[in-house]
Amino acid sequence: MKALLGYVKTNPHDHVEYLARIEDLTGIALAAGYEPVGVIIQTMLKENPSYVFGKGKVEEISDAIWKTGAEVFIIYNILSSIQQLNLERKLDVKVIDRYDLTLEVFEKHASDKASKLQIELAKILKRFPYEKLKASIKYLRERPGPHSSGEYAYHRVVGQLRKRIKLLERTIEEERMKRMHQLLRRRELGYPILVLAGYYNAGKTSLFNAITNLQKPVDNRPFTTLSSKYYLARRVGRRFFIVDTIGFAMGLDPRVIHSFRLTLDDIIYSDVVILTIDGSDSSRLFALRLRSSLEILEELGVSRDQIVIAINKTDIIREEELEEKMQIVKTFLDGKTPVIPVSAIRKLNLNMLIEEALRVADALSKKTYATLP
Repeated sequence: MKALLGYVKTNPHDHVEYLARIEDLTGIALAAGYEPVGVIIQTMLKENPSYVFGKGKVEEISDAIWKTGAEVFIIYNILSSIQQLNLERKLDVKVIDRYDLTLEVFEKHASDKASKLQIELAKILKRFPYEKLKASIKYLRERPGPHSSGEYAYHRVVGQLRKRIKLLERTIEEERMKRMHQLLRRRELGYPILVLAGYYNAGKTSLFNAITNLQKPVDNRPFTTLSSKYYLARRVGRRFFIVDTIGFAMGLDPRVIHSFRLTLDDIIYSDVVILTIDGSDSSRLFALRLRSSLEILEELGVSRDQIVIAINKTDIIREEELEEKMQIVKTFLDGKTPVIPVSAIRKLNLNMLIEEALRVADALSKKTYATLP
């Protein structure tokens, strides 16, 4: 399906970062199965409350859709219900934002019950205001008046959505409690829990395989890991749990983070987070993805002293490039955070990485930083 991409840039001084955002959006669109056929960018100090884009730019977008044969318009900005509805009516194609797009990719890769439940909840929470608006237009405006058939129809639609949300939240919470008991039993074994986190396609699963000598499927598409993988490993003379988790994305909406608490609990209640960064990214993209990952970890309540940085794919970059990436990390962190250059493919510095992570875990074991519910 052909897709036209769009982005409203509200910072006129941004001459670099927006390019990385478009690159990110393009990659996720490809992973969702779309064929990007063009990009339309508008610089405005403030998003248009009705269309996100200015009205003149909407006409330009409409022309571009007609010329390219695009069947969907994908916008980096997060849309309000009225913006999405207005654009769909004006452009006469499907309109989605990066939140919707991310969930589409999640849905393609979901295989287990927990992932499917979380995705459905995230989709309904996002669509709820939109569906309410559509229902109010269809039933209340077309059939006005108190106690009219339109009012009853409107409340029926809204009531069904609310009922489904409550059921999903209850089911997910029950599943979360089961996971918590499993996590508690793992903790009672007394082994440190090291979790691999970071941006999608940073090589987390490859690193997991290199550390464990397993052969878990590896894919360079975003969000192919939705369910955490645990393994009791042995290296440098010690046993520890190593965990592979869902990949992050730039500007990941807090509602997605909230909906995936079931999966992200593995990060929240770990002893150490090995934040894996793709060393082969351009310096611009490297810095943006590092910052985005740190912001998400902060949103999850992960302390900076729980983090160890693993710069992956160092086998395919030059020494001066690695040094530049090391300096970028120092600009974001206080210099106390361990930074280990590794290569999952060549299995370089894996023991060094594990030794550093275990050292941090030992230091933190004297502190209380996470309490299981």
